[in-house]
This record gives sequence, C-alpha cells and structure tokens, in this order.
Amino acid sequence: MAGLYVVGVWLVIQVADISFPAWGVPETALRYLFIAAAIVFPVTLVFSWYYDITSGGIVRTEPAGEAETVDLKLKRADYVVLSALLAIGMAVLFGTAEKIQEEIRSLPAPTAAMERRENSIAVLPLTNLDTSPDTAFFSDGITEEILHRLSTLGALHVLASTSSFAFRDSEEGPAGISEKLGVRYLLQGSIRRDNDYVRVTAKLVDAAGFLVWSQTFDRKLEGIFAIQTQIASTVSTEIINEIVPPQDLPAGRTTENMEAYNEYLIGKAVSDARTMDWHESAQAAFRRAIELDDGFAPAYAGLAISLYIGMGTAHLEEVKSLAEKSLQLDPELALGNAILGLYLGEIDEDYERGIPLLRRAIALDPSLSNAYNWLSLLLAQQGLLTESRMTQDRGLEIDPLNPPLVANVAVRESDLGNFDRAEQLLGRLVNLPQPPAVGFWALYGLYDTWGRFADALEIARQYARLSAAAGDPDYQLLAFAYANLGMIEDADYWINLALEGAEDELDTLDLKYDLLRTRDANSDLGNELRRLVDNTELIVGVNRPWTFAQFGLVYIQLRDFGKGSEQLDFGIRLYQGGPDGAGPAEHIDVAAIDRSPDDVAFMLHLLACSYRQVGRDGDADAILRELTDHFDMDDNALQHALTGDAAGALRILQTKTGPGWGSSYGPGKYYEIVNDPAWAETIRAPEFQAFLAGMRADVDRQRAIVEAADAAHDFRAEIEQLLENRITP
Repeated sequence: MAGLYVVGVWLVIQVADISFPAWGVPETALRYLFIAAAIVFPVTLVFSWYYDITSGGIVRTEPAGEAETVDLKLKRADYVVLSALLAIGMAVLFGTAEKIQEEIRSLPAPTAAMERRENSIAVLPLTNLDTSPDTAFFSDGITEEILHRLSTLGALHVLASTSSFAFRDSEEGPAGISEKLGVRYLLQGSIRRDNDYVRVTAKLVDAAGFLVWSQTFDRKLEGIFAIQTQIASTVSTEIINEIVPPQDLPAGRTTENMEAYNEYLIGKAVSDARTMDWHESAQAAFRRAIELDDGFAPAYAGLAISLYIGMGTAHLEEVKSLAEKSLQLDPELALGNAILGLYLGEIDEDYERGIPLLRRAIALDPSLSNAYNWLSLLLAQQGLLTESRMTQDRGLEIDPLNPPLVANVAVRESDLGNFDRAEQLLGRLVNLPQPPAVGFWALYGLYDTWGRFADALEIARQYARLSAAAGDPDYQLLAFAYANLGMIEDADYWINLALEGAEDELDTLDLKYDLLRTRDANSDLGNELRRLVDNTELIVGVNRPWTFAQFGLVYIQLRDFGKGSEQLDFGIRLYQGGPDGAGPAEHIDVAAIDRSPDDVAFMLHLLACSYRQVGRDGDADAILRELTDHFDMDDNALQHALTGDAAGALRILQTKTGPGWGSSYGPGKYYEIVNDPAWAETIRAPEFQAFLAGMRADVDRQRAIVEAADAAHDFRAEIEQLLENRITP
C-alpha cells in the first residue's frame, strides 16, 4: 500500500505540475499538495493495516496464523473508525483546496491576454555578451535600429521597444512573452563586440517557442548598419514570404564615428529609463555625441527631447533650434518631426503645423509610440477628443506597455468611470519584470482618485520597497497615503525622510503644502509653513510664477486671505507672462495661464474664495465666470459651491461614482474637504454634515485595515533593512 500510495501521489503531482500553470494556479499550490500527501500517508497506512479492499467490499484484515473461521464483517466500531478516517481525509482535502484558493486570491488581478495580430512581431533586446557593461547601450542601439527598419515594412505589425524591452532578462518563456505582448513572432538574439568586429546572432521564434529562422552576421564595426539591414530584410522574408528591401538611410541619420554613436545610445537609454536626474545625464551624452559628429541628426533630436521634457520651459529656444537642426540634417527623421511638432503645438500653439509634423513622424516610423502620445495631447487641446482617443488606442496597439501612454489612457478610462479597465492597464506595468516608476505613480493615483486609500498605500509600499532596494528611495507616495487616512505621525515620518538632504527650503514647500491640505491650519505643520512663507527673503528677486502661487496657496490654507490673495494673484499674472514676457499681466486671463485646466481651476477657485473673504465679491464673481467660459464646470462641485449652489454641489458629490469632483477632489478625500477654506461655508449645512459623516466612516474603516497591517508587520524596519543590505525584493 505504501508503494502504491507513493506512485499515486507522484502521478498526481506530475499532473498538477503541468496543469496548474495552464489554469493560472500559482506554483506555491504544489507545496500544499505535498503537505496534504504527507498528512494522508500515515492515515493510509493505518487503514491498510486494519482493512482489506476485496471484491466483496471492505473487510477487516484476517488475523495471521489463526485457522479458525473469523467473522470479517465490519462492526459498528469499524464504521466509526472509517468515518473518522474519512472525516480526516476530507478535512485535509478541503484545507488544501482552501489554501490553494487563498494563493489564487492573493495574486494580482489577472490581465486579459491581448489578441495576437497577423504578422505581428516583437523585437526583444539583444543579449549583450561582452564583459564590459558599457557596451549594453550598443546592443540596445542595434535592437532599436532593427526594430525601426522592420516597422517601415507595411506588411508587419511591429511592437515598439518600450513594450518589448520590458522583458529584458526575463525568465519567462517565449509563449508567455508573446501572449502578454499579443504577437505571433519574437526576434531574439545576442551581440558580441571584439575590437573592430561585431557578431550578431538573431533567431526568429513563433508564439509556441519553435525556431522559425536563425542566422549569424559577422561584420566590421563600420558595417553595423548593413547588419541591421540584412536582419530586417531576412526576418521580413520569413514572416510575410516576400522580400521587402528596406531603404538606405540618409547620411544624416548615420555616423561613421562609433564613439559618437555610442554616446547617442547612452543618452537614449538614460532618456528612456527616466531615472532620477535622467535629463542631465542624457543631455551630457547627447552633447558629447554632437561634439564628436556635428552631422548626426538623431543626437540633436534626442537632446531636444531631453531638454523639453526634463527641463520644462527653461530652454525653449534651444529646443526649437535643435529640433530644426535635426530636420535640416535629415528631413525624414521621425524623432525630429515628432519633437518639433510637439513644440509647435504646445509652445507656439501652432497646431496647423504641429499636428501634421506628428502625423508625418508616425508615417515615417509607425513604431514611434511617443509620437502617438504627443499627437493625442495636441488633438485633445484642439477639442478633437474622439480622434485623440483613437490615436492613443493606435499607440497602444504598437506599444501596449509604453509607460506614459498607458498612464494617459488609464486616466482617460478612469475619467469615463471605467475603473477596472484603468486598473488592468496599469497592473500590466507594475507586474513587469522591471516595472517603471510611472506605473506605480499612476496606479497610486487611480486608487487615490477613487478613494481606495488602503490599496493606494499598498502600492506606495511596493514602490518604496523597489526604490529602496535600488538605492534611490522615494517615500512621497507613502506620506500622501497616510495623510489621506488621517495618520499624521506616519505621514510626517515619511515626508521627513523624503525631504532629507533638500538644500533649498523652497524645494520642500510643494510637498508640505499638499500635506497641510489634509490637516488643521493651527497644526505643527501649519505653524512651520507660516514661518517659511513669512520669510520674505526667500522670494526676493524670484520671478518664478509657481513660487508666488505657492506662497499664496499656503497663506489661504492658513486662513490669511489678505496675503494669500495678493501673492496668488501676482503668481497667476506672472503665468500669463505680461507684455514683455517677464512681468505680471495687467488682468487675469484664464486662457493665457500656462497650466493644466485642473491646476488653473484649483488656483482660481481658491483665489475666488480668498477674494470673497476680503470683500472683493465682484472680482470673485468675475473669476468664476471666466472659469465657466473657458472650461466645463458643470461637474465641478466646488464651482457650484462658490457660486452659491450648495444643493448642486452636494448632488455632484453624491452622484459621482468615481473620479473627480472637479479639480483635485475625489471620493473619500474627507480630510481635504473639511480643512479646505473654499468649502468652509458650504459644508456647514446639515445635509453636508450627514454626507461627510459617511465619508469619515469609510476612511476610518480603511484606516483600521492599515493600522492592523502595520501592527502585524514593521514596514519601517523592512525599509531600513533593505537600505542596509540592498536586498532586491
């Protein structure tokens, strides 16, 4: 019986090992099968010692050495024993099933598999076989160029590098990767540099992991672009059964200076990774590439992007000059067309030139997913919302894991009330082998917007673990999550850690103001910020609009409406630039403020509130009319409250099932509303008090969950240990 039992258990485990992954059952469930098998084993031996299974049924085992006839029929006591054994077996069985179910429930929400398109391919990053890590950028560059060439073949559907590069060094097999990316083919390979020579090995596998084609290319480094051409042409032949020769690249897109090429690849890799201070490292690399070869067009476009995205409005003239220079060298450079189009649309508001340039960039390189993202932004600014959404969706088709694009689409879905869809999109990002930071920030924002603060805190913890293990800890999300739950001591602990090493007090103002919005003006934090904004030396000679706006917002939060309206008014006028582009404008023009609509509405609502408090009702009414004229304020509860429509404000708060209550408010933001001076008058009504009581009850429920989790596990100690040992979670 022992032998039969072992063989039977072995067969069961073999079947489970094969079938569990197919049914999405976690591998740890196998452990519970082993435990169950071990527990049942002695029960089986006891049963086999006392009973025999015969053709006539179950009978007691005949005593050895007795010749006389023995009645082997089961007695009442035997039935009791068998029932007990059966109960034990069933308990073990159900206990094991429950453990497996718990494992399944503890997994992240499954993401729907994407449909595989015909002739679709993802180019995975070529494995760098060199001993020097510096050459990793070189292998990425080869991969990018091969991908670009394949994307120009209209018969192929090629995923952009952001999605395929997410599986760098992944232990997942071709079948899993192709399923998650929704492609039928994967191009894999390796690259090795040896002095002036390079060997590229490429292989094409199908969705099941079977080899379709492979080939090795040996070239001198000056022929590296020829290697890219040959691989792209050969792969296209294998996939679509016809040779589609790629066009020769123009001179401006190539360089014979391999050092310049390597610097460009370093800049591009840093720019794509978006690590801390990425823009400085990327700019330095692009500038070195230009110094080494001033005719290399991609380096100019890369520098323009890193300056525009990384440095805001500080280098606008240089951005435009660099973008134009890249197109002078190579009019067909997709990246150059894209960044110039974005600049013309966002900065010059020349949509008639900017939008066509972005369309041209996509036509030149259909895999340039950032171009889809930027084009959708300009289309939305023009009110072409349907086309903007379609452009985003096309971008997701070719790059389903592009972090900025996915984050923007998730915000769109959230605004439409499609929480599950938004969560699914962002879940794909945070569950990647190397999850991008923007995925955690966006998923945190989704949970925060929908009032799911306990879930938001869990995402903040995951992000803190990863950032601490990487040696670059980021605790801002933790501070905000605890603040929304009213856990002041925890919020202050994490924000103080986040701000350690800040050299300029002004650099700390923004984050501390966000925390101040969740607590009383007379709190310790409120007194600290009052001392800071009363220090006028901090803004002497400063001509930054946001600095004055910040000071004004802090004063208003502290109920000092006179100083608040003065500073915020001045900052808003600075945003408009004034006639000479430097001084404040003569009057507030909502359309001229260079901020997002939500930011504009938030600042102007508080300014209107402040005006009312100092007796400037006419100015307050004028601002609220301006907001109504330029933005859709129908669903903005605060707009209704400030215009005297308290019933309308409450109706919006009660009917909003998901994101928004207008600017910066979402379901569950209890502590922000009760401490916001703009809501002070409205929420005194009895019906508002009842509504707020419900909000408070939900926040307290989530707070209890978090407090229980914190009591069971010392998260602070875990982070300290990660920082000490640099253990990868």
